[in-house]
Amino acid sequence: MGKIYVQHRIVVRDQNDRIVIDESHESFTAAKPAFDQIVVRPGQSVTLQHGARIIAKREG
Repeated sequence: MGKIYVQHRIVVRDQNDRIVIDESHESFTAAKPAFDQIVVRPGQSVTLQHGARIIAKREG
């Protein structure tokens, strides 16, 4: 089985666990600064993902 390419994603969810923002980035190098700049409001969560795998998560 070979490798497949998946993008890095920044996913913001609201207090009801619905996705409100889903941004794709070509690499971790591009996604990490964008993830760090997102302000998480109370009740929201933001994840930095590689495909479906969660790399980092913050909650408001």
